Amino acid sequence: MPYTATTLQPVQYVTVTDKLGTVQGYLWFNDEERAAGWVLRAVRGEEAAGRGAFWAAKLDDAEARGLSPSTALAEFFKADTEIDNRLVEVSLTTAGSLREVQQLADCADAEDRLLLGQLSRDAAAWQELAEAAAELTVEDRDVKWAGSGEQPGGTYRIGYPDYSPRLRRLMSAISRVGAVTPAYYWMDHRMQEVPADGQLPHADAVRAATAIARGERFSDGTIAQAAREGLLDAVVASLLAWYRQSSAAAV
Repeated sequence: MPYTATTLQPVQYVTVTDKLGTVQGYLWFNDEERAAGWVLRAVRGEEAAGRGAFWAAKLDDAEARGLSPSTALAEFFKADTEIDNRLVEVSLTTAGSLREVQQLADCADAEDRLLLGQLSRDAAAWQELAEAAAELTVEDRDVKWAGSGEQPGGTYRIGYPDYSPRLRRLMSAISRVGAVTPAYYWMDHRMQEVPADGQLPHADAVRAATAIARGERFSDGTIAQAAREGLLDAVVASLLAWYRQSSAAAV
């Protein structure tokens, strides 16, 4: 017998995306009523329906083996799934009702909501970001490279960006507020550019922050370029504006 297909109780849910990070739908669970199911984004049409069929089969198999919905979800997280049918584990959260998840599926900006939903609510983390940004100087943004040049024996060493402690502090603070997230598949997208007015949309700031921080691991100087071109400043300004607005709305 399959899991119960509906519930009036609060549910946990996790986002499912394709390989570009487009939200296709949501898997939801409630252990108390042994309920679970799939809510598709209608705007994704047959694409989302196909993913729903995939996850429905997974749920039926888990139920047949006697697993609780939450145990099934934990198993899904550990299993290899297709790159074009991803469970975004960090998106796991609770909704007051299944209706809330259904309403979320109707939102046109599901991808932005996913990224902004990963941001921290810790006031201390945001204070650290504001202070780190305020202390950054022109010299910090003008990153110098060190260690390059011909070495004894005729070998040539490639240099590395010599980031200042203040710039390193800022990058750490950006990560601490949750703006560097596995929910954004940065390698499948171009780096964001600074708009003419210097204002980045909030979700784009998360995208850029993730691409900058993760990109540095693959290409030395990614942070240096962002600092030099003003992208890093635009990211921080947008993130702090989001926090101010969300904090005011919560009062």
